[in-house]
Amino acid sequence: MSKIEYLFISRCLSEFAGAILPVVFPLFILKTTHSLSLSGLFFTITMLPSVLLTPAMGVWIEKYEKKKVTFFSVLTLAILCSIESMLLKFGRYDFIYLVCFAILVAIFSMMLDLYSKVLFTELVDESELEKYNGIRSILDNLSVFGAPMLGTLVYGVFGFSSVILILAILYVLAAVVIAFIPLESKNGGNDQIVEESFVQKFRIGLHFIRTEKAILKYFLLIMALNFFVASSEEVTNPGIAIQKYHLPTSIFGLVSIAFSIGVILSGIFIAKNSKIEFRKHISKLFVLNSLVMVLIGFSSVFLISFNAFVFFGLMLFFEVLLGFITILVNVPMTSFFQSQVPLNIQSRFFALLSFSANLIVPLGILYTGFLASAIGADVTYIINNILVIVIVCFAFWKEIGRGFRAFLLKKWKMSK
Repeated sequence: MSKIEYLFISRCLSEFAGAILPVVFPLFILKTTHSLSLSGLFFTITMLPSVLLTPAMGVWIEKYEKKKVTFFSVLTLAILCSIESMLLKFGRYDFIYLVCFAILVAIFSMMLDLYSKVLFTELVDESELEKYNGIRSILDNLSVFGAPMLGTLVYGVFGFSSVILILAILYVLAAVVIAFIPLESKNGGNDQIVEESFVQKFRIGLHFIRTEKAILKYFLLIMALNFFVASSEEVTNPGIAIQKYHLPTSIFGLVSIAFSIGVILSGIFIAKNSKIEFRKHISKLFVLNSLVMVLIGFSSVFLISFNAFVFFGLMLFFEVLLGFITILVNVPMTSFFQSQVPLNIQSRFFALLSFSANLIVPLGILYTGFLASAIGADVTYIINNILVIVIVCFAFWKEIGRGFRAFLLKKWKMSK
């Protein structure tokens, strides 16, 4: 079996585990705190350490064999889940334990994410990056297809501790598979990079981002968008489906499943249409993505007098559409970074990208949590995505202007 096949199997296991926690954890915290604002505050606190450590992770990963980094990360996640499961079984629901657990899980999950992005660049030809990123997206989402439903079902029947125990087992299996990935003969990369200090490496990464205008634009756009739209799983979706429409937690996982269906379909579409240059249409796809979220918000506002399951069915349809469009944005953007950023600084670049973007995410969750508590999750969803559309139009105003002028010219010629 090839290294990429081992990697895919281990990712399927770890992604399955990673897809359960983001769905179930917010439900448990919301049940414990009974407040969207406190729930947002919890996730802000627990995400900040991993965000602040991300630049150091990027430098650290360059110095070590990637297989060892991944194995260590997955094994640590398994140990953390095992300990937390036992604490919960014995009734230790101390808030400080939950905070520490969430912080450590976020840190080691971030390490896995950075490793994966750089490894794919090493294994895949530049001309096939979009295709294989699409295939990876299909496999990742097939592996987590039933994870949200399983997680919420186990949570509803057996409790949060049983969910964490399942995660521990999955991470152990993922670590076993990683152990079979063949080691690379190289010593970890460019010797010059290894000899540089952390500050030098950090400055090289910043200089590259600052001097490459196309990369800088996407870099800043990702940070701005994460502030407004990255809080759906933690705040917006639970706030609409559970707090407003009082839907049972046992079916809430269908929201993530619907999103995953859209992602899988999108991945297949990208893999079968690898000749299409999706990056040329990324501004339109950004706007379309936010328009779907705006429709979800308006549906929640205007369907409140109807049966809750009528709204939920419409929400699931929009989530499928949202998943499809999201991957049409994410895959070409990731492939663009992988093709344009030199391999010897990619771990630093992706670490800086994650650091900058994820520094915004906790603030966005905190902001969205408090705003949702004041005016409602659905109205907040609408406002946030209208702001996203404004930001995208500002970032791509030259491309939009050229497209609009071409449209007017075409209409004028047709009228003649």
